[in-house]
Amino acid sequence: MIASIVAAVQQRHDLAQKMYDQAHESDPNITMATAELMVSLAFVVGVVIGLALAALALLVVYQLVRGKLWARTLLTAIGVWLVLIAVGTLFALESVTGAASLVAGAAAIVQGVLAAGAVYLSHRPDSTAYFQMNRR
Repeated sequence: MIASIVAAVQQRHDLAQKMYDQAHESDPNITMATAELMVSLAFVVGVVIGLALAALALLVVYQLVRGKLWARTLLTAIGVWLVLIAVGTLFALESVTGAASLVAGAAAIVQGVLAAGAVYLSHRPDSTAYFQMNRR
């Protein structure tokens, strides 16, 4: 998320210009400063959502430690999604335009590999026994 925000911040003026062009068609009174403010607010909202997702991930990890089966199921679903995103990122590497985009792509690939490992380890026989033992 951090690398994606950094990559987007580097393109902030281009995003504001596109937003201004689109909004100017429907409302001719909009200014470029308003468009830049809207882009900045979008970045802030993105960071807040990212922090909320990180807190939710920590909650799921805590529940995994406690041996909750629903947390393992959620880990499996999210892990499969992250692996699919990583595979898609592998095919989109030719569209990398800068260092921040490269770091974001590499982070997505590493995240997918780590998620696949976590899903594999959570479904091993000894892990399954742990989750069955802690079933309440």
